[in-house]
Amino acid sequence: MLKLRPLSCAFNTWALFASAFFLCAALCLAPLGAALAAPAAGPLPGPGATLPTLSLKVPVYGQDAKALGVGGKMTFRLQDIKAKVIVLEVIGVYCGECAKQVGSFNTLYARLARRIQAGEVQMFGLAAGGTDMEVDSLRKNGIYKYPLVADERYQNHKLLREPKTPFTMLVTPAGKVLYTHLGVDEDIDAILARIKDALK
Repeated sequence: MLKLRPLSCAFNTWALFASAFFLCAALCLAPLGAALAAPAAGPLPGPGATLPTLSLKVPVYGQDAKALGVGGKMTFRLQDIKAKVIVLEVIGVYCGECAKQVGSFNTLYARLARRIQAGEVQMFGLAAGGTDMEVDSLRKNGIYKYPLVADERYQNHKLLREPKTPFTMLVTPAGKVLYTHLGVDEDIDAILARIKDALK
């Protein structure tokens, strides 16, 4: 008479395999779950804070590198800019809110011309995610009248805690934050007054 082999061993083996599989899955997915549950970037830099060291790509358009005093370099830091106060505007190449602000900031740049020539102030835009080609197009088309720096891989944007754009800062070459504004900032008289106070 044919005897059937007990199935308990087979079921025990399958149960052991299943347990090991689910344990491995749980352990492997735990870091992913933690990453997904992790909070977003911390608070944006504010007055009194010190920025991390930014490694900025030298502008490729026309005389922008010379205007910032960083000609002949591949990258530069804020510390390389010869000024007491820097107007740093974080923009997006295709940002609608930035387009609303650019007219006012072109005026701001023009009104700062004397102080820029005197080495007191400098101003540039950091194009988060922008390529050299995109930044070059914005400058060639005359949309932005002041130097733009490409940040194609968002390297510096991440160091600044990934602000939405536009995000405006007044900083010193040492990275000390004097003023910040998130969103469109059209009150250039107030910005000029803050710059004047910072230069005292």
